Amino acid sequence: MTIDVRNLVRRFGRTTALDGATFSAGEGERIAVVGRNGAGKTTLLRVLATFLPPDSGSGTVAGFDLFSRSNAIRAVVGYLPENAPLDPDLRVAEYLRFRGRLRGLSGRHLRRRLHDVVAFCGLAPLLSEPIAALSCGQRHAVGLADAILHEPDVLLFDDPLAASDPVQARRIATMIAAPELSDGRTVLFSTHDAAFVREAATRVLFLDRGRIVADTTDIPPDGSLADWFSRWTSAPT
Repeated sequence: MTIDVRNLVRRFGRTTALDGATFSAGEGERIAVVGRNGAGKTTLLRVLATFLPPDSGSGTVAGFDLFSRSNAIRAVVGYLPENAPLDPDLRVAEYLRFRGRLRGLSGRHLRRRLHDVVAFCGLAPLLSEPIAALSCGQRHAVGLADAILHEPDVLLFDDPLAASDPVQARRIATMIAAPELSDGRTVLFSTHDAAFVREAATRVLFLDRGRIVADTTDIPPDGSLADWFSRWTSAPT
């Protein structure tokens, strides 16, 4: 399994954001992490990306221990937070080259990867634009390009449709479902959009107050996330 975690707990003061989260994920799975605001979705993705340490539990990401091998995990994970921390003073091309070099890419390899992610994310018209001048949706596309630039084994996207207009949202959903992105990789993404789940996910984790209360590959063809949650949690075990 690419991801295998057991009984993960993360607290913020008296608030328990993750309460015994346990699941595994393999190559090729595209898993939607859904739930109400405050359910623990962002915390789960941050813990898996090693941007937040768990308080207890155990787990591995791409075979590396979540507690002791955070640097190794970051090298094989592509993480897109809800608000990607892009440098507003750089132009898009400058930023992506800089990020590629930070990840050890150089020369022909870096040029090839830049060409590929720019084409995949539709960034060619924006390469000379300063990041400060981009819309929120365009910034998200740059953040996505950054996350996949080093060809990671695991992709973690926190609400990738955030601040996107309908056209941008459709494009991002199509990209996440594309074989070029997901084949051989494990993809986890959080969302509130049921249509996005239907298009892009092969499996759904539903969080409620830090606990995984539903884990299913049976994705309904219609209805809202609230409707689905009612179906899953009322189903006989």
